[in-house]
Amino acid sequence: MFRNNTACLINELIVLGESTTLFLESIKGDRLQVAVESQSETNVSGSQVIRRAVKLHFQTPDAPVLYCVSFLNKNMLTEEEYRRLMVEEQPIGILFQSLNDAASIKKRNVFVTQSCNSALAARLNVQSEMIFEKRYDYWVGDRAIGYICEFFNEESLDRV
Repeated sequence: MFRNNTACLINELIVLGESTTLFLESIKGDRLQVAVESQSETNVSGSQVIRRAVKLHFQTPDAPVLYCVSFLNKNMLTEEEYRRLMVEEQPIGILFQSLNDAASIKKRNVFVTQSCNSALAARLNVQSEMIFEKRYDYWVGDRAIGYICEFFNEESLDRV
């Protein structure tokens, strides 16, 4: 069962409209690290899309707090956003907030589900296969940057 604090954290993450990274860092009092699992560009319906899969962790990539998959519209990125995305290993929220007004960054069309998924449990390195998925459109001002899927469960959040 959920620890009371972990259950509260899950509820807060579900409704969170601001940066997940900054939120988790404020709770832990430490910086989240990124381990890029994969990053590639592909053409989807005539648009260049960057698919990026990462593990966000505090101590080691073997103990991630979140597993995230992002699909970013390359043509909506500035040159500097694209360059830093390709070169630097940092959370997307931190990258975009460092280059844009934080108030202009929004999560829209938030959709949360919970299901059993052994592959995601393995990526999160947890025993419970009950995984939350928070999916949302990521906007910076009037630019539809793409969409992001965050995966977590009570065990992974116990690492915060």
